[in-house]
Amino acid sequence: MKLVNVSRPVYQANPMDALLNDFFNANRTSDRLERQELAYSPSINVLESDTEVVLELLVPGYSKDQIQLAVENNTLMVKSDLSKIEESAPEDSSELKYSRVEFEKKDFEKKFRLSDKLDQEKIRAEVNNGILKVILEKRKEAIPVKRQIEIG
Repeated sequence: MKLVNVSRPVYQANPMDALLNDFFNANRTSDRLERQELAYSPSINVLESDTEVVLELLVPGYSKDQIQLAVENNTLMVKSDLSKIEESAPEDSSELKYSRVEFEKKDFEKKFRLSDKLDQEKIRAEVNNGILKVILEKRKEAIPVKRQIEIG
């Protein structure tokens, strides 16, 4: 039984198929970077112990103020809000202009369907070194009972 279901976008198995579809289908945009399927979605790790499930999301460059977590209808939603970008540049930065751009921070949204075996009131989160760690505690009845049985 899965405690957390991760929804992933569907990608074409062969990158050559995607390239040919872009070339021969005039109705679609030719710039694959503008398409929704290539929007930023942080990579995740799911760890589980007897008492909790931990989600690790890779969010380098995002501050804790730019990340929002919410639970609604057994769904955990993690999303970013880049409108809260901190103004930490020096005052003379108006003279600075990009001469090369290789990466860009984008808004993201990721949803996780939560099992009834998780306690939604005890969800905690922390950001450290570009990794958002969301800790989901299991309900007491979901924790396996371990006891020794004596042989008589």
